[in-house]
Amino acid sequence: MATVLIVDDDETDRVGLAAALRSQGHEIVLARDGDEALSVYLAQPVHVVVTDMVMPGRDGLSLISALREVDPRASIVAVSGKSRSQLEASKVYGASSILEKPIDPKAFSAAVAEAVAARGR
Repeated sequence: MATVLIVDDDETDRVGLAAALRSQGHEIVLARDGDEALSVYLAQPVHVVVTDMVMPGRDGLSLISALREVDPRASIVAVSGKSRSQLEASKVYGASSILEKPIDPKAFSAAVAEAVAARGR
């Protein structure tokens, strides 16, 4: 399966998303914010990044932009329960999929599967 980096400042959301993907056989790496996520991404192979949009410090748009600079092939799923406008903007910045919180488990699984497949191309 794939290594998925989940970035969210809300621990409950982070752990819940991780559990859903672990049950599908994915290896999960967690980060609390965009700065930590960028460090993780640079330090180890990651197939897909799932990032919240609204976080303290480096937010989702800034993270997506930084990931695209270091890896134009970065495969990113953007999620948010607070900012529909940032979700829409994340598509322009390079997110492959966007999901609104609360996240539908089937839609989440499908978005990650599509992102994994896109990374493999």
